[in-house]
Amino acid sequence: MNRGQNRGTEGLTPAWIALCACVCFIALSGVVAAAPGAQPSTAQPDRSWENYFGVSILPSGRAVVVGDKGVIMISDNQGQTWARQQIKHGVKYDDLYSVAFTADGSSGWVVGDNGIIYHSSDHGTTWIEQKAPAAVTGALIKVAVVDAQKVCAGGDHGTIVCTTDGGANWSLQNIGDIGLFDMTFTDADNGWAVGEFLAIVHTADGGKSWKIQSGGDRMKSGDPYFAIAFAGHDGVVVGLAGSALETSDDGATWKPVDLSIEHKSFYAIAALAKPAGAYYLAGETGVAAQLAGGQLTPVQTGTSNAISAVAFSDRFAMAVGLSGTLLGSNDGGQHWHSLDNQALENQGQDADK
Repeated sequence: MNRGQNRGTEGLTPAWIALCACVCFIALSGVVAAAPGAQPSTAQPDRSWENYFGVSILPSGRAVVVGDKGVIMISDNQGQTWARQQIKHGVKYDDLYSVAFTADGSSGWVVGDNGIIYHSSDHGTTWIEQKAPAAVTGALIKVAVVDAQKVCAGGDHGTIVCTTDGGANWSLQNIGDIGLFDMTFTDADNGWAVGEFLAIVHTADGGKSWKIQSGGDRMKSGDPYFAIAFAGHDGVVVGLAGSALETSDDGATWKPVDLSIEHKSFYAIAALAKPAGAYYLAGETGVAAQLAGGQLTPVQTGTSNAISAVAFSDRFAMAVGLSGTLLGSNDGGQHWHSLDNQALENQGQDADK
């Protein structure tokens, strides 16, 4: 499955948009590196034919971006230059959809098509394949890291895989034939996933068992939820055309809210450190907004391409998406600049700051 294909609104696929009707080498040991020898860090050219689906910023300031055809890119200077590698799985370059690291940035995981899982123990410099259960054949869309030992990932056909030993072994669960698009943990025990047919899935035992809290009934019509994030006891789920849910009791109950901007869909959400309790949302045709105190404030990103993921640190932020979209911000997402030599649309007088 190729998320870069254009199926409906803006072309974000695996199950994502297709089912919603919207939008190196590998040796026998499994060690993966950039083919042959790591490519030097260079300024990123305009790669409008390439799609990026995941981004993570480590405590050191290193940014790691993943995308289609096995692409993994690393920047240690806020996106000014990138070291690029393309991971080959057998004879194929699988699309990679999500990347996440431990709190200290030392260990990270990447997941993607055909149940592929890669692990890094050196801050994302090199990657080793970890074997998912043989029954996992669909895409893993999102990975959530609790600590260096406990990690879970979800994806196509209700697939959830978890490890409690750093990826040496992965267990498989299936919560029904629904695609899961996002996953997060609020502590070592409580995790959440969202997906098709208004599905919200919860674990209270660190991923050992998952149960559908609401939605997930294929026999009933229901739009997808694309992303979920928590800020303390509060949480937000975003879905198709501005549909959303919020909770103020750690996810025990959810109530609908309207977060629509011209009926655009948000595909990504991140909790912000400042202001406390605020969120940053981004998605279809480059739409973005800050949500604080129940107030949704639109932000101009300067791109009309779909944004699939955002990441924030105390120093800078990044947003990635389709058609080579790589954006950076030095002011908490209020203004964005291109990191790939693409010309951005007018963002106002402060757009280039």
